[in-house]
Amino acid sequence: MQCSSERMTRAIKPLMTLCWVALLAACTPPSGDAQATAPAAATGNSAACATGASPLQTLICNDPLLLQQEGELAKAEATARETLDAAGKDKLQAEQQRWIQHTRDLCSDAHCLQQVFADRLAVLSATRDGLVDQDACEVPDGEHQCMDILVLRDPNSPLANFNTLLGENGQEGRLLGCTAAINSGGGQNAVLAANCTQETTSGKRNVQLCSNQMVGQFAIEPAPAAYGAQATDQLFGFTQQHCAG
Repeated sequence: MQCSSERMTRAIKPLMTLCWVALLAACTPPSGDAQATAPAAATGNSAACATGASPLQTLICNDPLLLQQEGELAKAEATARETLDAAGKDKLQAEQQRWIQHTRDLCSDAHCLQQVFADRLAVLSATRDGLVDQDACEVPDGEHQCMDILVLRDPNSPLANFNTLLGENGQEGRLLGCTAAINSGGGQNAVLAANCTQETTSGKRNVQLCSNQMVGQFAIEPAPAAYGAQATDQLFGFTQQHCAG
């Protein structure tokens, strides 16, 4: 009987060891990598949300929707880069930096950020074979046929030109950045219009402006900030009224 008991004890020991290993594994916290992955997936840009973030980034980090949009933008930019050659990647990076400086960073509230994030996501998602502007067709008031225009994927590309025109037309201040811009016509007949933030000695205001350099027309007036299709419609109507030649 004693020999039989010893044999049974020896047989049970390996099973007890396996049970202890399984129990320890179940109670062990996730590794550092696993812990880092979970918050990153939940918060998007966790590094940017660390202590010392800018007021704008803090606003984003405290808003789940904005944080989600920021994460979607990062993924869309990475996907867009994969479709481009080396020169295209450099252009996209410069374009993204202009968007951050002259569009995103001019926002002061969540509504503005939601709009510019959505617009930028649409632009990045449309990147396929290059950094090209979007064709659109707008119908002038009182007419039935539409007019071809381009919605500039980088609304800040004409910023320097417009700032020069401000000075030439006796306008105060400077344009800090734009949320939307269109081009109707082409070449020397190009008519540009944009919705931008203007800074003067009185402060900042939102304006829309247009230029028809072929005939020397220029117009600027206060306007609400506009985004997406609403901005295109608003700018087209403004251009037809003030800069159509």
